[in-house]
Amino acid sequence: MAADEKWGLSREEINKRVRELNQKKKAQGPTRGGRSSRQGVKLLYIRDFLYAHATKEHPQNANRIQDFLLTKNIEASTKTIYNDILRLHDDFGVPVVYDAKRWGYYITEPEFKPYELRLMVDSIQSSKFITQTEARTISQKIAKLGDVYTRPSLTDRHAWVSDRVRSANDDVVREADRIHSAIARNLKISFRYFHYTPNRANPKKYSKNGDFYTVSPYAMLWDNGNYYLYAYTEKGVFRTFRIDRMERISNPLQEERDGEKEFKAEAITAKEYKVFQMFHGEQIKVRVRFSNHLADAVIDQFGKNTILVPEDDKHFIVLLPVELSPPFFAWIATFGRGAKILSPAAAVDKMRDFIERCSDMYKDDGEK
Repeated sequence: MAADEKWGLSREEINKRVRELNQKKKAQGPTRGGRSSRQGVKLLYIRDFLYAHATKEHPQNANRIQDFLLTKNIEASTKTIYNDILRLHDDFGVPVVYDAKRWGYYITEPEFKPYELRLMVDSIQSSKFITQTEARTISQKIAKLGDVYTRPSLTDRHAWVSDRVRSANDDVVREADRIHSAIARNLKISFRYFHYTPNRANPKKYSKNGDFYTVSPYAMLWDNGNYYLYAYTEKGVFRTFRIDRMERISNPLQEERDGEKEFKAEAITAKEYKVFQMFHGEQIKVRVRFSNHLADAVIDQFGKNTILVPEDDKHFIVLLPVELSPPFFAWIATFGRGAKILSPAAAVDKMRDFIERCSDMYKDDGEK
């Protein structure tokens, strides 16, 4: 395909456009400074064209830029295009250079490198709190930040994660912005909170009998693909809320937040990675012994700064800051005899109780 056909015009149409522009220019007579009314935006079009089309692998010459400008009803000589590109470089800092071997200009430092755009798209697509429709819309906007050669690989990436379980709430992203605004302005918010139920007639069960929570928001937490609010409640304690289960989130209330002193104290321990923090339980440091082959699993769950202390040739011991809750005990149980809680005694007792309760469910109780 010829370069001029990329922008929707054949060579014949471009020649016709040139004749029309010449006739219009002749009919209008001389203009101030010898420039047409479209010259004021010419620099913007050239800049956008360079960022979208001029890569190191695909340098663009003045003739192609000239053809592109004609599709925008702008007539320009190659000489003026050279001067415009020089001005974009010198006066506006556009990182464009000329490749003499390939007779074309290209951008040396794009605003976003392809891998950066792919990282953003993959993050959006893999987020469970964003619906598939919203994820596709945002990904398409991100794709426009890249050159035309990268865009197809960005807009097609949703196919890799289209089967993930996602939120059913299309407003999560927009409502989360209200929370960010409240945090920045040191104000409270209100909302209703629900949990899903197996009841088809009433699939949602609202906390507080449907009454609104009024909380002091302090942080947004992104954990395992879900988005959470960390807030100080009216009961004087901090709690996490799944944002995709929050409804009718208000704009920031005209009421200053509570719990600032408590949050600063809480932040001291928050510097440590706390796993399963989205479930309410007693926070404690637990000493656990793992088989050596589980080192990857521990690092993946708790982070690279976790200290693994060798016990013998087959095991290591680690001190984990966690919240004692069924999700934590279930995680330990997935490793079978490969993981064992050593201390404190309270954690050992609760783990034992958890296993016994699960075992009781599968004992033969005489029912057929």
